[in-house]
Amino acid sequence: MASAGVNMPGGDGSPAAANSAPPEWRVRRRGRRGPPRAAAAGSSGGGERRVRVRRAAASSSPSVGSLDQEQQQEEEEQAEEEAAGEVAGAAEEEEDEDDGGGELPPAGLQLAAAQPEAAAQVWPVAFGSLSIAGRMRTMEDTVSLRPAFCTWIDGSPMHFFAVFDGHGGSHVSMLCRDRMHALLAEELAEEGASFLDRRRQQHHEHQKHHHQQAASSSPPPATGGSAACSWSDEAEEEVAWRAALCRSFRRVDALAALACACGRVARPRCTCPLSGESPGIVGSTAVVALLVRGRLVVANCGDSRAVLCRGPAGAAPVPLSCDHKPDRPDELARIQAVGGRVLFNNGPRVRGILAMSRALGDRLLRPEVIPEPEITITDRTAEDECLILASDGMWDVIPNEIACNVARHCLQDGNPPPVQSAAAAPPPAAIPVAAGEAEPRCYRAASLLARLAIGRETPDNISIVVIDLKQRE
Repeated sequence: MASAGVNMPGGDGSPAAANSAPPEWRVRRRGRRGPPRAAAAGSSGGGERRVRVRRAAASSSPSVGSLDQEQQQEEEEQAEEEAAGEVAGAAEEEEDEDDGGGELPPAGLQLAAAQPEAAAQVWPVAFGSLSIAGRMRTMEDTVSLRPAFCTWIDGSPMHFFAVFDGHGGSHVSMLCRDRMHALLAEELAEEGASFLDRRRQQHHEHQKHHHQQAASSSPPPATGGSAACSWSDEAEEEVAWRAALCRSFRRVDALAALACACGRVARPRCTCPLSGESPGIVGSTAVVALLVRGRLVVANCGDSRAVLCRGPAGAAPVPLSCDHKPDRPDELARIQAVGGRVLFNNGPRVRGILAMSRALGDRLLRPEVIPEPEITITDRTAEDECLILASDGMWDVIPNEIACNVARHCLQDGNPPPVQSAAAAPPPAAIPVAAGEAEPRCYRAASLLARLAIGRETPDNISIVVIDLKQRE
């Protein structure tokens, strides 16, 4: 009995002492019949076993009457507990029938359950970048590398990578580099709160609809429910991310009108000596990549580009953005619809000036040039090798296929060949996240791509970000 964790009086834990203990001290183990119900007694674990120690009135020897009275009292208590369990079980079954088995759990509980799952399913990320002036005298490009810059509502880290290609000066691209991630984090926080409110409201509407159906005793429709049952966390998350990205682009575009060449953003406008050096048309492209859990969210405004390298050598690359060129059929139709013109001046240009149809800034070219990004959301797979973000200084002279092959070879250099096929390999969700630091192999890939672009005589600045999507040793 000593191993049960109960100290018996009159003994030191030896068998002799245990056998010599007076029979008034009894240890009884009682198991709850059936699964424990929280409503019955507020117990904290299934299959709980309770140890009860009962002491009779102090006497030198036990009496038969006291033993019978004790046994009768225990039987009455056991009967009362079983009756209480049956009542609680009936009440719980009635609640299950009223609420419906297919309802959504409350938002708070669902998030609490999703957090450890999201923490367990993490994805690798390593990165490297290079930004050089190339053959130009001035540098107008900037890059922004912000791993784990914010956290989504389920606890998943979000990584921010971007390339900004300025024109007419560097102050708008510098503004994007310094402010875009902070504004996006604010918008994501606001959208996360709105997402929780919408899900909670949808849950209440579903409950109300279910209770109305139960009260009318009418069978559910053939589709399995009403529109209140069509909630999808994944789809609503994508809606929230798109809205946050669009608003952050608009906010940066509004700040671009106040940006000065000295780097300050002030209202009223800065009056420093450099404020008069800004030309009438100044702006920047923006290609932004968000990595969250198993998805790649890319927002593009301008002619910078994001390309996903997926599959083995020779596999076709996957473009995640489309360049906003003035002669693109849909962009040309939009420009003409607002009364604008596309003229050929060393290539197609809006009003013969700007070689892109979308950009941040460029107030004098409105409404033809707009700051609205195009957003794509792509699911990651085990075959993904890397993601390349670059300005048009590279993409104008290096096709997607060559860029992916160069980056793939640089990242695989020094790695042993895989010992198992992709089908037998563990899912990437089980791979730990790489450190949030620049990876030498990613930097080598970006450096080699930049040297290749210079060798092909690109006339523009070159900015490249290579993000490794595999865990490598």
